[in-house]
Amino acid sequence: MEEQSLNSSASTTNGLFAPAEEAAHARTWMCWASTQEIYGPSTSYFESVQETLGRIAAAIAEHEPVTMLAAATDHELVQRLCGPKVDVLDIATDDMWARDSGPVFLKSEDDQHALLDFNFNGWGDKERHANDNLVAIAIAKALERPHIRASIVGEGGGVEFDGEGTLILTDSCWVNDNRNPGMSKAEIEMDLKAALGVEKVIWVPGVRDREITDGHIDGSIRIVRPGLLVTGGFSNDTTEWGLALAESRAILAKETDAKGRPFTMVDIPSAIDVRSTHHDFFTGYANYYVGNGAVYTPQFGDSSADTHAAETLGRMYPDRQIVVLDVDRIYENGGGIHCVTQQEPL
Repeated sequence: MEEQSLNSSASTTNGLFAPAEEAAHARTWMCWASTQEIYGPSTSYFESVQETLGRIAAAIAEHEPVTMLAAATDHELVQRLCGPKVDVLDIATDDMWARDSGPVFLKSEDDQHALLDFNFNGWGDKERHANDNLVAIAIAKALERPHIRASIVGEGGGVEFDGEGTLILTDSCWVNDNRNPGMSKAEIEMDLKAALGVEKVIWVPGVRDREITDGHIDGSIRIVRPGLLVTGGFSNDTTEWGLALAESRAILAKETDAKGRPFTMVDIPSAIDVRSTHHDFFTGYANYYVGNGAVYTPQFGDSSADTHAAETLGRMYPDRQIVVLDVDRIYENGGGIHCVTQQEPL
């Protein structure tokens, strides 16, 4: 297993790029929620978070291989909650956000593979991450594939790419001194182009200091396929979140992708009449996950919004089954299905 540092010429030299999420997967990687202190004093609540995570893993494993990372002491519990189709690998974790702590998987046109490590630092040292910081290199070692350490700090949930040269991201989580102190947007863009093998970077504003990720792109804007986007938020939202999303849509409406295609945007409004009363409950549908043969999306108890989201995703992914899951415990903690998964390309 090789380790290298990525500079601005490395992706050109190696021909590596991040394939689109809808491209065929070899596997989905997930991380076990192992630290009760993160979730408060209630043991029963923490157990329900773990049960929900296991339910997601089991659902995905019906369509493709899934590996859950967990310390050996948790393996019996993990296997019981995830079911027999989910593999368990002895890699210790702090929390479940595999999209952010895990690597971004890269490949080349001649089928070379490598794992990109964005140096996870707990979203700017907001959360414990001693184990999660090592997840990317641990997976690379397990797969015996090259481990590439980026020259910047960030998370997989902070990038949205189409596999054809286009990258969309928020400046709030990248041009931020809690990740990349003193770096300009131009410097970060150069490093991201090298790291992900993209040609065009489109910046949208995001929101700082209002939640743990500083406004990850995968909570509000997703690439369905080149030129087609899903956006999600509340209608007529005049909060800081709503204004940032409106500005993002306006920017994207005037932009084209790396191949010169204009963007079509389809909005899926967030749920309003929901089951959960948790103060951090995230009710957006954009944070879905595209797997082999299926799209995994939440339902929040708002029957109208839930049905509209599932039907809209069904039209956009006509070749995939839409799997609707009750995963409130994940969304109560600031993330979603996309946040707890990371795809490895075939």
